[in-house]
Amino acid sequence: MAREEEEGGSLDMLLDTLCNTFGGIILIALLLALSVNKKSVELYDKLVKTDDNQSELIKEREQLKNSLLDLKDDHVDVLEDLEDEADRFREEIEELKDLMDDLNSDASAVEELARREKEKVENLKEQEKMEEEERLSLEEEVSRLETILEHQELSQELKKKPYRKVSLPQQKDTTKNPLPVIVAHGKMYPLAKFGIGKTEKNEAGLTWNTAPDNQFRIEVDPALGIDPMNDQLLDAFLSSVRDAPKKVRKDFFLNLWVFSDSDSFGVFNKIRDEAVLRDLDYNWLPISELPVMIKADNVPWKIQ
Repeated sequence: MAREEEEGGSLDMLLDTLCNTFGGIILIALLLALSVNKKSVELYDKLVKTDDNQSELIKEREQLKNSLLDLKDDHVDVLEDLEDEADRFREEIEELKDLMDDLNSDASAVEELARREKEKVENLKEQEKMEEEERLSLEEEVSRLETILEHQELSQELKKKPYRKVSLPQQKDTTKNPLPVIVAHGKMYPLAKFGIGKTEKNEAGLTWNTAPDNQFRIEVDPALGIDPMNDQLLDAFLSSVRDAPKKVRKDFFLNLWVFSDSDSFGVFNKIRDEAVLRDLDYNWLPISELPVMIKADNVPWKIQ
C-alpha cells in the first residue's frame, strides 16, 4: 500500500512540474507577444512618420522644382536682357574702335601736316637766313659803293676847294690857337681835350714827363689813341674842335705833328680831308723822333 502512495506522489509532482513549466512557457510567450506588438506599433508609428516626412520632403522638392522653374523663367528674361545689353555694348565697342581708328588716322594726318608745316617753317627760316645774308651782302656792297661815291665826291670837292693852311711863320697873324696833335703808329693823339669851360691836358694814350728847360717829354702808347679810320671817333674829335668856341671861348686850328712811319702819312691825309670838309684850318709838321719834346709855354691850356 505504501508503494502505491509513493507512486501517486511522484506523479503529482511530475504533473505539478509540467504545469509550472507549461505555465512559464505561456507567460514567456505572452510577454514576447506583448513586446513584439509594442515594437510593431513603434515601428508602425515610425513608418507612418517616415511616410509623412517623405511626403513633406516630396512636397518641398516639388515646391523647389516649381521655384527653380520660375527662377529659370525669370533668369531667361534676365539673360535675354543681358544678351541684348551685351550686343549693344559690342556694337558700341565696335563704334568706338572705328572712332579710334578714325582718330588715329586723323592724328597721323595731323602729324603729317605738322611735319610738313615744320619743314615749311624750316625752309622759310633757311630762305630768310639766305635772304638776310644776301641783304647783308647787298648792304655791304651798297656801303662800299657809297664809300666809293663819297670818296669821289670828296675828291671833287677837294679839287674845287683850295686848302687853307696856317703856316708856322704866320701863326701870329691868326687869332686861332694851335691844337697840337701827334700822328704816329696809325693813330692820332691830341695833346688837349675840351671840358666844360676849360681846356685840359689829354692823358689818353699819352705819358707826360717833366724835362729840363721847362719842357715836357711826351710818350705815345701805340695800343691807345684815336683811330682816324673809325669815322665816328674822327667825327667826334673834329666836331669837338669845331665847337670849341662854344665850350671854352677859344678857336683852334689843327697843328698836326706827323711821325715819319708808313702808316702816319695815310692817316694824316684822312684827317686833313675831313678837316677841310668841316672848314677847319690845319698846319702840319713832320717829326722824325719819338717821344716829342714841347715847351710848357706852348701847351694849349693854362698851367697852374
